[in-house]
Amino acid sequence: MKKMLLSAALLMAAFSANAQIEIGYLDPATAGITEDGVEIAAGTTLATTEHVTVTNLYAAGAYKATGLKGDNMSVNGTPLETSGMGVQGSVNGPGTAASAGEYPASGTVYRFVPNADGYLYVFHAGSGNKNYVVFEEMSRIGYTYVMENTGGDDYNAGLCPDKFSYDLTTVDGACTYDAEFDQYFVNEGFAILQAGQVAEGNDAAYTYNHTSGNSVIKFKVFANCRYDVLATGSKMTLAAFAFDTTGDATVTTENYTLLENGQIPGVGTGITEVVADEAADADAPAYNIAGQRVNKDAKGIVIINGKKYLNK
Repeated sequence: MKKMLLSAALLMAAFSANAQIEIGYLDPATAGITEDGVEIAAGTTLATTEHVTVTNLYAAGAYKATGLKGDNMSVNGTPLETSGMGVQGSVNGPGTAASAGEYPASGTVYRFVPNADGYLYVFHAGSGNKNYVVFEEMSRIGYTYVMENTGGDDYNAGLCPDKFSYDLTTVDGACTYDAEFDQYFVNEGFAILQAGQVAEGNDAAYTYNHTSGNSVIKFKVFANCRYDVLATGSKMTLAAFAFDTTGDATVTTENYTLLENGQIPGVGTGITEVVADEAADADAPAYNIAGQRVNKDAKGIVIINGKKYLNK
C-alpha cells in the first residue's frame, strides 16, 4: 500500500495548526438525516474539519440520527459536545461479531480521509460484544480500543468489568510491524474477537450479552490515505472524532481515564530503552520489533545488537 508523506513545509504547517487537538462532530442535520431515518447516497459528507473529511462508504439503507449514551466524554479536559450528534446506518457490516474482518463490500462503513499525518480518535457508541475493524487502503491495521461499560447492575454484573480496554498491536499474534512507517497491520486471517473477549483474554466461547457504553478507537493515519471503520456483523453509531499530530491526547469519562497521554492507563507501548539519534554499529544486522531484518535507516524502532534505536 502507498502512504503519501507530507513535504517538510506541509508537515510543519500541520504541526503548527494542531497545537490543540482538532475535534469534529457528525451533525445529522448537515446531511439531512432525521431520527426516523433518511436514505443518503454513498460518499455523502457527514463531517469535515481542517484536516479530516468523513463520508459514508456505502448507502447502507436509511441512516438515522442517534448518538452516544449521554455526554460524559472529554478530550484534554474539554467536554465533547455530542448532544444531538451522531448517525447510524441500517445495514450491518459483513461477517459476524467475531469474524476475521474481511474488507466490506456493503454495510455501515465510515471513511476518514486526513490531509496530514497524525492520529485519529473515533468516538462512538461501543459494545463489548462487537468486533471493530479499521482498514487503511483496504488493509486491516491495529488500533487502541477503550469503552466505559454502562450496562448497569441488571446485566451480567458479576461478569462485566467497568471498563474494556486493549491495544490490538499488543495482542499476541495479531499484528505485524511495518518499521518503515512505524505502523502495525493485522495479520491475514486473524480474527479480532469481541471487545470484551480481547480485553479479558477470553476465547471465542465467552460472550458479553449486555455491555455497552461510550468508546474511543485510536489509530495512526497518513495524509491522503483512506481509513474505513466499521463494526462487523453489526452497525456502528458514530458521533465525533478528533485529530492530532502527536497521538498523546487524554480521553476521559465522568468515571474513568480511557486514554492517558494517548495510552491506555497501565498498558504501555511495549518499547523500552529507546535510544534516539545515537550511532549504531555499522557491521551489525538490524531488526524491527517484530524480529524482521530491516535496513538500518528504516523509520521507527530499529534493534541493533540488542539495543533499540529510534529513526525519525
